[in-house]
Amino acid sequence: MAMFDEAGRAIREAIDTGQIGIPVAARVLLQNGTDAGRIEACLGEAVAEVGRWLDCPVESVAAQGGEEVGQVSALARFGGGRMALVSAGLRGSGAPVTEINLFGNKGVLAWEMGSAAADDDRVAATSEGKRGSELVRASLVAAAPVAADGAPRGRTSIASLENVDLAAPAAPATKQSPPYGVLLVSGDYTHQPTYADDFAADPRCRLIGVTDEPGLPERRQRLNKLYADRSGLPWLPDFEAALQRDDVDIVSICAEPYRRGPLAVAAARAGKHLYFDKPFAASMQHADDMVGAVRDAGVLGHMLTWVLAEPSQQAREIALSGRLGELRAIHCDVSFAKGQAGTADLSKPRAEAEVPERFEGAESKREMTNTGVYQVAMLHWILGRRAKRVTAATGNFFFAEHQSADMEDFGQMLIEFDGGLTATVSSGRVGWRSHAAFGLKRVCLVGSEGTAVIDANRPRVEVWADVEPWAAPERDPGDPMGMWNPLPDTPRTRKKESWISPHGAPSDASHFLDCLEQGKVSEMPVDIAAAATEVLMAGYRSAATGQVVELT
Repeated sequence: MAMFDEAGRAIREAIDTGQIGIPVAARVLLQNGTDAGRIEACLGEAVAEVGRWLDCPVESVAAQGGEEVGQVSALARFGGGRMALVSAGLRGSGAPVTEINLFGNKGVLAWEMGSAAADDDRVAATSEGKRGSELVRASLVAAAPVAADGAPRGRTSIASLENVDLAAPAAPATKQSPPYGVLLVSGDYTHQPTYADDFAADPRCRLIGVTDEPGLPERRQRLNKLYADRSGLPWLPDFEAALQRDDVDIVSICAEPYRRGPLAVAAARAGKHLYFDKPFAASMQHADDMVGAVRDAGVLGHMLTWVLAEPSQQAREIALSGRLGELRAIHCDVSFAKGQAGTADLSKPRAEAEVPERFEGAESKREMTNTGVYQVAMLHWILGRRAKRVTAATGNFFFAEHQSADMEDFGQMLIEFDGGLTATVSSGRVGWRSHAAFGLKRVCLVGSEGTAVIDANRPRVEVWADVEPWAAPERDPGDPMGMWNPLPDTPRTRKKESWISPHGAPSDASHFLDCLEQGKVSEMPVDIAAAATEVLMAGYRSAATGQVVELT
């Protein structure tokens, strides 16, 4: 255990307790070096150490960055479908940082050293670490993933979106004065009830009714009408007729991802402004069509994300301020602490599809898209540039529901943006008890002069007392993952109160209305939403093929 002597011992002891179940994935961040010539050795030792924690051999390594920029990141795949994102680099003039998250199929182990982290210059070499650093070096040279035997996995490419231009996104819509009539597409067991409440709370809005396209499955029709009846809103069965109403100014689209594209194009052509649930679209073609339709119609298009929240605003301000020197890398983590984990069959490693056909079901979602979209979209929002290549891996580690629906519950991505900046994203839904709050929401900005970590769970108040412990809700057969607002007759989740954060979430709907009233572009316009879709779709192809996917 040459590396992380203190951390390694503590992590092994924690693994031995069995509290997190079987280790399946890891995220390791080592911003503590002072010698660029040691970065690859440090990374190789970290990959080897993760392999010990996962108790699996490394099968391939994809690396980006370089010692010349003082940053290298690797996505390592291990036996049994396990995976890890490992990043190492120079600390600059700031304090060293060592952070580790080890994901088990029943929980998460976190190690944070902060300013007490040791320099990687003192890392001793092991035979496994030397082999790991050789694979890192081979991947950097090949600009592609490299298998354990040293053979490159190769590259593939897909055509990037034609209508997206982050340097010159769609022009702001013409100013429009309130009141605004809002038409809701889809009802219960979508995020529509939440968005509708936000619109209704704004005095500038009036909810017109609930609608959807014809020919839907019986379950979706029933849930749409159920929501309309419960909310006291008219059910408008003719979608095209509803779009032609003069009292409809805004269409809030929460239909399943694969249906959003055609619905959005029709609404834009009818001259309606568009408020989108995330993810934006389920295919690159739909995303391109949606951007083109919004641009041609001159309407306002906006996708919900977390970029308005204070931690995201802080991350962008630091990134653009120059305080860290030249920005070299951004590392993002997001996880949802929801669902009863530990039910997936780990003897059946996930086999990803190059072009996914389903993104959402009654009991599960594709979580690299559903959770990862927040951080992927935020990266484009901060950087204002497109991605060049993507390497990714997906897994079914936690939930039988996701496994049976052939939808991943976890994913990790390695992204290179224009200009050579490396970004990493680790995302997934990992179980109710995996986190003391809602889940991991963190961004690490790495510059030539230092590092900044912005955590949505910091600052916080921690409360530990002799009171009734938090308990997961009863399993709702219709919504076992806790994805949607509960219906009146279904179990409700008790709020976790161990961590209390001062961060309030501003109203995303009010921001959208402000943009419409003031005639300005939203913080999350359709161009950025589509660029995020592009990266996510490339990620699925990479996860399926084991190759790096270049966006041409």
